[in-house]
Amino acid sequence: MDGFEVGDGVTPLSGPMAGMYGTVVWFYEEKQQLLVRFGASQQMYYAAGELKRWGE
Repeated sequence: MDGFEVGDGVTPLSGPMAGMYGTVVWFYEEKQQLLVRFGASQQMYYAAGELKRWGE
């Protein structure tokens, strides 16, 4: 998963959720994408290169 694991705190580098805290909740191996959940109901798929660890 390119250094990310389920449970990691991340933030997208661009787009509408950029700068917001999210949690990696699943890895879609077939598409090599991470499912990131923001809050209780918003979630989106990202490639590993579109994310950075929270606090970096």
